[in-house]
Amino acid sequence: MGLEIHISSIVRILGQAAIIVYAYSWVIRTVEGRALRSLAVGLLFGLGGVLSMGDPIHWMPGVFHDGRSILLVLVPIYGGPIATLVAATMMGVFRLLLGGIGAEGGTVGIVAVALTGYGLTRLPQHWIGQGWRRSVLFGVATMSSLIVLAFLPADVARELFFSATVPVTIANLLGVVLLSELLERERYRIRIQRALENEASVDPLTKLPNRRVLQREGDRCSKIAETNRIPFSIIMIDIDHFKKINDSWGHSFGDTVLARVADVIRQTIRKTDVAARYGGEEIVLLLPNTSEKFAAIVAEKIRSNVEATVLVADHERINVTVSLGIACSHQPSTNFKQILEAADKALYLAKAAGRNCVEMAKSAEMPVHNSYN
Repeated sequence: MGLEIHISSIVRILGQAAIIVYAYSWVIRTVEGRALRSLAVGLLFGLGGVLSMGDPIHWMPGVFHDGRSILLVLVPIYGGPIATLVAATMMGVFRLLLGGIGAEGGTVGIVAVALTGYGLTRLPQHWIGQGWRRSVLFGVATMSSLIVLAFLPADVARELFFSATVPVTIANLLGVVLLSELLERERYRIRIQRALENEASVDPLTKLPNRRVLQREGDRCSKIAETNRIPFSIIMIDIDHFKKINDSWGHSFGDTVLARVADVIRQTIRKTDVAARYGGEEIVLLLPNTSEKFAAIVAEKIRSNVEATVLVADHERINVTVSLGIACSHQPSTNFKQILEAADKALYLAKAAGRNCVEMAKSAEMPVHNSYN
């Protein structure tokens, strides 16, 4: 075959690589959950391989070259075992459906490349290296697809071995190096973007979301409460005598107290709840789909868990307590800001009642409870 055919093969692989990188970026940015993301990556790489086989470089009737091996050898890196199984199955089934004298061998080659790529990912990282060294190793691993020659007639296999082995290997090697580089750059870019987003939305001391996140989620809950009549509750928490703690044991210990209280809250609430540092020693909980009754249960659990926490400063055991105010969305108001203000007023009631207790907003339908001790 002429040089123009090999150049055309490389150009097609480059185009497919660009599409894969763009789609992969979308998957890792939007799909949540490791298993689901692995499945999505497998479907993506599998679809890429299918599309590549639909527009191949034909060596002879029933025997052709495409970019499937590039995708197959890399999918274990970027999707894991689930993605590898999904992609290999999709490509294998499609290759059998295409038929031709290379169908059986091509399918075996798909399995061989997938297993080789996955096997390499199981090796110690210092063996396979990083960057271009790893890419070259995985590119060479695509040569396992040459097992197809064992399933072809001897004269056809001999002709392909001498005419196609070198250009196919070069095309696959270049494709793996290029695609791997593009995917790594995209993963790095997304990691940086997420780090910046996290820095802008998370309080560095408590590792809780900040007021911006609370406001966004609160507005969302307000809309749901207004349209679907699904209540949400807010618990405002204040560390008792926090100024005295700072004055007595220093601001460094005060930071430790804040971080520990945040840990207790984080371990107590549900994954769907939002705990945000509101300012100073105040932490606000947003509890979606939660009535006053269950908010009170959560608040009392937090109060008792914090009270049971013992900290040590200058060899002195110190017990920390919190005061909590609760408000719930109900008619006539579902406005997040108004519910937050009601919870704040309830918090002041808790402080006035002697601290280390839970108070309900007076506007709530439930009677006011002075304490849950």
